Amino acid sequence: MHILLTATLLAGVPLGPSGATMARAEELPESAVSSPPMEMDDPGTPGSQGVEVNLVGTFLRAGQGRGSETLLDANYGIGDRIQLKFERPYLTQSFGRKQFQHGFGATEFGVKWRFTDHAGLQIATYPQYGCNDAFVTKDEEGNAEDKEGRSFYVPLLLSKSMGRANTLAANVGYRRNLENRGDDIDLALGAGRAFGRDARVLIEVFSERDEHFVNRQTDVRAGYVGTLLPTLWTKFELGGFVSLGHSIGSTEEGEPRTSFTFGVSFVKRPRGES
Repeated sequence: MHILLTATLLAGVPLGPSGATMARAEELPESAVSSPPMEMDDPGTPGSQGVEVNLVGTFLRAGQGRGSETLLDANYGIGDRIQLKFERPYLTQSFGRKQFQHGFGATEFGVKWRFTDHAGLQIATYPQYGCNDAFVTKDEEGNAEDKEGRSFYVPLLLSKSMGRANTLAANVGYRRNLENRGDDIDLALGAGRAFGRDARVLIEVFSERDEHFVNRQTDVRAGYVGTLLPTLWTKFELGGFVSLGHSIGSTEEGEPRTSFTFGVSFVKRPRGES
């Protein structure tokens, strides 16, 4: 079970990941907290025939252990309020006494539908299906470990614009592991602010918990999103993003965790917009 509750205060023009084109029509700066580089998402969609492709790199550190994730996140807009998502990560890890391991992580598909968009309030649902196609990891003795299995996740995404530069947002979601290997609950709070039309800063607190609400890991994260080339051939934009996260309190591994995320976002503006 995976419930995501996120509150975010942001500012500015929708740039880059998930929701980069919504506010442009109103000539407002983007203010949504989005993933990447944050964990939470926003109700924004790319617009009719709009495309957003994010190339994301994340480095992880837990005590003496190291890991990384290289993610392809592709999104396509159908109409003004629907978005299709495909993502697939490539992972490396070396935690505890385990040997260095690497391979493709689980493929995930999603459909976002923003069903409310009025007076600065936006609400969307974002069902996602995780496949059971990740590479097989091994334990300290070299024996194969069980995969996480298939999962189904249905979050509710909410955001409320606060003036021209700030947004308050929340996510509430549920993830079910279809192999009966345990469900998850996530709780998160975040804030951010836009600076001009091409930059915004974000912060969040993200907590992952089990089905009994016992804490697995809680992270504090700060991020920055900016447009690198805002008028690339009039119909395209190139953006960049970065974030730094660190765990607070206990973790499942018993070691504090630090994450550093960076990447670029390629955006094709929606049909009829130049």
